[in-house]
Amino acid sequence: MSNLHEKRESGATGFWPALGYISLSVLGILLGAAILYGAMVFFFSPVPEASLPNEQLGEQGEEAPVVINPGNSLADVADQALAAVVGVNKHVYITRFGEQSLEEVESGSGVIIDPNGYIITNQHVIEGADKITVVIPGKSSYEAELIGLDTMTDLALLKIETNDLVALTIGDSDQLRVGEQVLAIGNPFGYFQQTVTAGIISAVGRQVRMPGSEYVYTFLQTDALVNPGNSGGPLLNLKSEIIGINTAKIALVGVEGIGLAIPSNTVKRVMADLFEHGRVIRPHLGVVIDDWLRYGADEPERGVILVEIAPDSAADNAGLQAGDIMVAIDGHDVHYLAQLFDRLFSYYPGDTVTITYFREGESSQVTVTLGERPENLPSLVEVEEPVDDNGQTEEPDDQAEDQEDEDEITENPIE
Repeated sequence: MSNLHEKRESGATGFWPALGYISLSVLGILLGAAILYGAMVFFFSPVPEASLPNEQLGEQGEEAPVVINPGNSLADVADQALAAVVGVNKHVYITRFGEQSLEEVESGSGVIIDPNGYIITNQHVIEGADKITVVIPGKSSYEAELIGLDTMTDLALLKIETNDLVALTIGDSDQLRVGEQVLAIGNPFGYFQQTVTAGIISAVGRQVRMPGSEYVYTFLQTDALVNPGNSGGPLLNLKSEIIGINTAKIALVGVEGIGLAIPSNTVKRVMADLFEHGRVIRPHLGVVIDDWLRYGADEPERGVILVEIAPDSAADNAGLQAGDIMVAIDGHDVHYLAQLFDRLFSYYPGDTVTITYFREGESSQVTVTLGERPENLPSLVEVEEPVDDNGQTEEPDDQAEDQEDEDEITENPIE
C-alpha cells in the first residue's frame, strides 16, 4: 500500500512541471511571432502620402496628381508649330515692252494666330505690294487681305478666307530669360520652306534703331540662324508659344549669330490695334528725346533727356521743360530711348501717367495726360538752309560735313 502511494505522489509531481514548460514554450512562440510581425510592419509598410492642398483638388474633391512639365523637346515644338508657319509673297505690276504683268518679287514668312485666317508678318515683307499671297504648308495658295500695318514696329496683319487652320498662341516675352532655348521657323530665300533653326535668347531689351526710322526698337537677340526670307516668321519657346517675330539680323563681315526679333508683348499690342482699328493708336508726349549720357554727382546715371518740347503738347501742358531728364514712368525705370517707347506703349491717349524727372540736379514728379500721336508726325526740329545776301540758297562748302551735322540734329526720336 505504501509503495503504491509513493508512486502516485511521484507521478503527480512530474505532471505540473511538464505543463509549465509547455506553457512557457507556447508563450515564447507567441511573443516571438508578435515581435516579428511588428518588425515587418515597421520596416516594410508604405509611408502614408501627405494630403494635397485644397487648390490642387479636382472638381469632385479628389486629389489631383502633381505633374512637373519640363517643356517640350525641340522636335515636339517643331511638330506643333510647322503647320502654322506660312510663306508670304509680294506681287507687283511690272511693265516690259509696253505690257504690264503681275509678278512675284519678294518672299517672306508669316505665322497664323487665329484659325480663321489671321496672319502676322513684317511690314517690310509686303511693303508696296499690289497683291499678297499666302502659301499654307500642304494646302494651297490664298490671296490675302491687308488688315493693317505699322511701319514703326515693322508689323502687318493679314487675313485669308479660310478656316480650321492650325494657329499658335502669343506668349509673354517679359518672362523670357537669357539662355532660354528657342526655335526660329521660316522660309529663307523663299525656297527653303519651313526651315527650323534652334538657339537661345542671347539678350533681352536690346535697343536698335533701324535705318531711316525715328523709332527706336527694343528687340530680342537670338543666335538661332535667320536669313533673308525668315522675316515675319515666329520665334518660339518650348511651350510652342510665339515669343517674338523674326525681323532682322546683323549682316556685317565677321559677324555671326546675331538675330533680332520683335518681342511678343509688342506684337500683342500692335495686333490688337490693327484688328480693332486698322492702325496703331499711340500715346504722345510731344517731345524730342535722346539718351542721357552726360551724368554727374547730382544727376541720374541713366535716363532720357528732353531735347525740345512742342508747344501745347502733353509735356508742355504738364510743365516739363527742355533739358529735363526722365528716369521713370509710373515707377518703372526709363534708362534709354527704347525703354521709354516700350513704357508709353502700355498706355493709350487720354491715360494719365506720373513722370519722374531731374531738373538742375533735383528730382521731381509730374502728372501728364497723354495726347494722341499724329499718323504723320512732322519733325519738331527745323534745319534752316543758309542764304546769301540776295536771298538765294547757298551751296555748302563741305557737303559731307553739313550732311553729317544734319543727321546729328534730325536723328533724335520724337515721342
